[in-house]
Amino acid sequence: MNKVVLNGITWDHSRGYDPLVTASEVYHAQTGVRVVWKKRSLKDFGDQSLTDLATSFDLLINDHPHSGMAAKTHCVLPLNKYLSSATLDKLRAESAGPSYNSYYYHGHQWALPIDTAFQSASYRPDLMQSSLPKNWEGVFDLAEKLKIEGNYVGMALCPTDSLCTFLTLTSQLDSPIREENKVLVDESIGKIALGYMCRMRDLFHPNSLKWNPINLYDHMAEHDNVWYAPLAFNYTNYSRINYRKNILKYTDAPERSGLLGGAGIAVSASCKHAKEAVDFANWICSAEVQKGLYVTNQGQPGNNFAWQDARANQITYNFFTDTQQTLNNAFVRPRFDGWPKFQEYLGNVVHEFLEKNGNAKTVLETLNKAFIKAKG
Repeated sequence: MNKVVLNGITWDHSRGYDPLVTASEVYHAQTGVRVVWKKRSLKDFGDQSLTDLATSFDLLINDHPHSGMAAKTHCVLPLNKYLSSATLDKLRAESAGPSYNSYYYHGHQWALPIDTAFQSASYRPDLMQSSLPKNWEGVFDLAEKLKIEGNYVGMALCPTDSLCTFLTLTSQLDSPIREENKVLVDESIGKIALGYMCRMRDLFHPNSLKWNPINLYDHMAEHDNVWYAPLAFNYTNYSRINYRKNILKYTDAPERSGLLGGAGIAVSASCKHAKEAVDFANWICSAEVQKGLYVTNQGQPGNNFAWQDARANQITYNFFTDTQQTLNNAFVRPRFDGWPKFQEYLGNVVHEFLEKNGNAKTVLETLNKAFIKAKG
């Protein structure tokens, strides 16, 4: 029997870990190839260098903004050189929203979409009896009404999620931040976006500036004073019975668009068993696995067959069908090699602006200079 052992790195959450472990056990029983998984923090998932990880692991669960670094350094394998065009065309056609294409950069496929997420809205269905807001003015009106009663709209606005919210807002306001931009964002649009975020800071739950999505959802599920959250990377786990004390319901974001998140599975260029690693990546991203054991073990699939599957929606309170429009409109971040460091800087600058009630014009000028420098 084949005694190949592959080492993989994912992120520290049941959504990012449990389905990989279960799937790997099944794959080992079928093929003899063993995959051993380790975890890193959610922040490191977004910020840690792909080149560093590729020296220590065979399989990397990574974020699509690192595709530019992959193209520059070739630290991971271009999968289009290892999988047939028919196989890749099939995966592309089955991709949930823009997930597959987010890992295609400079002519190569640097990862396969194993997990799809994006910023959407969520709420406590046992508490929210009124109609849900469809735009930002509706969100702020709801926040004002709830605050009078001692309850809140919640938000994830830690530095990383301040970045993500800023990107979504500028995109919704028709000034998306793209790689080809000569300036980061139109100044007037940037000021509006920062103004919205100041209103969030002032009206939403006071811990919003500290929260990432997991913190937000844990609070919403365990306490009764945050009824609605308009924009955060979604986690289907919280829409499942018995995952937490109370269930959350996910729905389309205001304006029905949000930033694309999720995760891809890449193969390190230093992997000594490249064929086995590529075969595993292809297998775990297949429709059969994704809509079966992957989603039933806390996974959030990257394959659209799983998103359309009746059983997958049944066990997740229709998570997939109720957020599909926002997914289809999801905004894909720039992916040039300097972007990962720049996005971390952008998030810190915007977060500091919110904490210290800074000057919007100064912040935008600072970010624009850094953006131009990051592009080289």
